[in-house]
Amino acid sequence: MTDSINDAEMGDSIRLGFIPLLDAAPLIMAVEAGFFAEEGLEVSLHRQPSWASLRDRVGVGMLDGAQMLGPMALAINMGLGAPPCPVISPMVLSRNGNAITARRALYEQLAATGFDLSEPSEAARALARVVASSHEPIRLGIVYAWSSHYLQLLDWLASAGLSPGPGLELVTVPPPEMMTALAYGSVDLACVGEPWNSLMEYHGLGQILATGCQVWQNAPEKVLGVRRDWAEANPEKLRAMMRAVIRCCRWLDDPVNRELIHRILVHPNYLGSAIEPLGDQGQWLFHPRVHQHFFRQSANFPWLSQAEWLLSRMRLHTQGDQVSGVPDLGSIFRPDLYREVAESLSLDAPVMDYKDEGEHRQPFVVEGFRGQVEVASDALIAAAGRG
Repeated sequence: MTDSINDAEMGDSIRLGFIPLLDAAPLIMAVEAGFFAEEGLEVSLHRQPSWASLRDRVGVGMLDGAQMLGPMALAINMGLGAPPCPVISPMVLSRNGNAITARRALYEQLAATGFDLSEPSEAARALARVVASSHEPIRLGIVYAWSSHYLQLLDWLASAGLSPGPGLELVTVPPPEMMTALAYGSVDLACVGEPWNSLMEYHGLGQILATGCQVWQNAPEKVLGVRRDWAEANPEKLRAMMRAVIRCCRWLDDPVNRELIHRILVHPNYLGSAIEPLGDQGQWLFHPRVHQHFFRQSANFPWLSQAEWLLSRMRLHTQGDQVSGVPDLGSIFRPDLYREVAESLSLDAPVMDYKDEGEHRQPFVVEGFRGQVEVASDALIAAAGRG
């Protein structure tokens, strides 16, 4: 459960990497609550200090797979930021989970503009006002270039006509270090996943301005990514792993299990004692504004239309010059494989791979193999555009 991998773990054990975030819970609890064991699997988890480290260890084969950012599954196949590594992503691990948190001093400046900071586009306009009058750049903390966080941040800024530049400087900070960076003023705005936004608010260091679900409702935040060569060599293990993780995701969405989840995640091998305060607030472990979830409303289904949308945002924004060619999305994101595994669990799944993204402000239903299947809303922030 650490960053090191010893010789004993190089045998039959499946080696999976994770970053200490709440949305690592599907892998962590699949180990700790016995879901992997029930499927006959031995899994070792390896905490990574940064997304770049996780990517590199998957790339060289030190890890068979990992909790991955949605855009990262595209980037690692396309060789963006590192040599290419063929990876497949047969299921989504979590929906939502990100937020944009302003350092206390900046939040007070934003509040003084008179804009309604409870509305994400208004908060972005307040930031535009502050940037225009500031003599110093506002530093934006991001966790990784190929992340949904970054794409959501850019769409949020674009809703007020803003983009990174001389007045808005980007600073890359690994998730576990983001709270410290905000506390010491290394960044003024932190765009990071949970639990770090909740903890920054809890300790009075900052205030959430906007959440990822206000920019793109129920976006595919984290996905299961595995090396293609491992998947092809171990097809039955892959299906068993998916069954265990899907079952765990359903278990995670039951509020009855929140106390146990907190008790496990606080272990130093996982998220550590930093999250201890959140357990005193009942369901606050999962911030009500962030709407993080793992299973309900077909959360685990890997829509190819969402993969297309992520790729379009990567091209539209500053990464456009680096994103060339059209990857075979159907060979990376695998709804066909998900349907097969879901059927083995007596779960229904959508019959289609594509839906109209950004068109639904309320949950809706699509055709499944056994009837209608409920799907979560997917509305976009107004000025995000279609790219």
